[in-house]
Amino acid sequence: MTKDVNLAIADVEFAFRQLEFAIKLMCYCEQNHLDRSKFDTDVTLLLETENVGFPAGNFKTLESIIFASQIQVGVSFGVSAILLDAAYEATGVRKNLKSRAPEDDLRILVYMVRNAFAHNMAAPRWQLHGKDFQRIFSLPLEDTIAVVDFSSYNEKIFSYEHIGGFAQWFKIKTAVIRSIAL
Repeated sequence: MTKDVNLAIADVEFAFRQLEFAIKLMCYCEQNHLDRSKFDTDVTLLLETENVGFPAGNFKTLESIIFASQIQVGVSFGVSAILLDAAYEATGVRKNLKSRAPEDDLRILVYMVRNAFAHNMAAPRWQLHGKDFQRIFSLPLEDTIAVVDFSSYNEKIFSYEHIGGFAQWFKIKTAVIRSIAL
């Protein structure tokens, strides 16, 4: 493998580690394991050039903690999509919109997820304009071909279930790394 491929894979692995951390943190928060009295206090960072402070009160309710952790999962998920797409770009794998081969469908799906998050990380929305995007995709995952139907998602709010959920997203990562590491 070339240096660019190794760097791209390292970036993807780092992004997915951050996604894993965000998901674990969200679960921790949803199970009310976070001590809000210790977490939601005044914090001041003493920096070399200028200090920055965060007041208490922004995370005093369980709902505010859970919502913030869910947003963090979304941000981490979006970054993972952006870096998967960047890995394809770094290794010269182009989008072939006319192809219906599973490897090309995988490439296009990653691009579509990246696009949903790139336009609004806090509220990702599908941008599936044209028949090349509004269709059924076949994804080469592990020892099977996963089928994902995007025929009716255009302009809809992104949902993890649209792509098969978190477990399938991690399988997509594995398939992308396998395809670019060849």
